[in-house]
Amino acid sequence: KLTNFNIMKIKNIVITALSLLILASCAKEPTLGDKLEGVWLVNKVTATGTVDILGSVVPVVAEDTYINPDSSRFSLTQDPNSVTYSVDAVISANLGTTIDLPFKESGSGTWSTKPGNGTAPDSVFLNNTDGTTVKYEVMGLLETSVTLRTNLSIEFMGSNVNMLTEFGFAKI
Repeated sequence: KLTNFNIMKIKNIVITALSLLILASCAKEPTLGDKLEGVWLVNKVTATGTVDILGSVVPVVAEDTYINPDSSRFSLTQDPNSVTYSVDAVISANLGTTIDLPFKESGSGTWSTKPGNGTAPDSVFLNNTDGTTVKYEVMGLLETSVTLRTNLSIEFMGSNVNMLTEFGFAKI
């Protein structure tokens, strides 16, 4: 038998449940920038491309053999928007024979993101203080790891070689 007291209890339960649902639905979904903000240690470098050696186009496949853990990191902050980065590594390039090459990149500036909205990879843009901009595609993003891919020009035997380069990162 429903009494006024029981009806009031039911109304209070329904109102409380609806209030909790409304509060839960108001929780802000983290943006791509929110997910990327922090300090990321470089833990993997791979690159592929081709190089012209004396008129012969030779495929190049390279991967890191050493990454300096003390100076290979990206630091991204949103407020204020800034980035500092440094990669100090040795990559081993296979050109029919294996050659170890130093790989050093560093800079600072600002950064921005562009969601791919499911039709393209998410992107991160580093706008360096020297006026250059580098676009990275987000190949994978988890709470504690991210893989970014970009085209980099690497000097090899006096020539600039465009290499599709992937960086793996662990959040620290």
